Amino acid sequence: MIAETFTDWSSRLQRFCAQLLRNRHDAEEIVQDVFARLLAKPEQFDLGKAPEVLLFRMARNKCIDARRKHTARNNADIEAIAPQPADHSDLEAALQLLPDDERETLLLTAVDGLGYREVADILGCSLGTVAARRCAAIQKLRDKLKPDGASS
Repeated sequence: MIAETFTDWSSRLQRFCAQLLRNRHDAEEIVQDVFARLLAKPEQFDLGKAPEVLLFRMARNKCIDARRKHTARNNADIEAIAPQPADHSDLEAALQLLPDDERETLLLTAVDGLGYREVADILGCSLGTVAARRCAAIQKLRDKLKPDGASS
């Protein structure tokens, strides 16, 4: 059951974590940690009807912990926590400029294809909050990606 779940969800979890952390290596480690925890104590987890809710919540919590540790280690070095410049497309760069809650919501709904109820469960918020965050994120992306001189 866990091996099947890993096959089905690991790449989506890695992509989600990489967007949150801006680091693919850390994202891979977090996904491995999530599944290692599931393997170590499977009786503590119910992967029944909607494993994605549990998996994304566990991964998100680990990403939050990793960001806190990273920030604490590099508190004096603002460059370490700034968005990474460079080889990203305009969309990826614009995504990184969104507030964390809006980026998480948009990634879970648009990229990972989860429903609002599942996202609300993962993020621990209401359906209305999910809808508002998604709408705000999309509007901010439109504004950031609008060509210079274009009017709305």
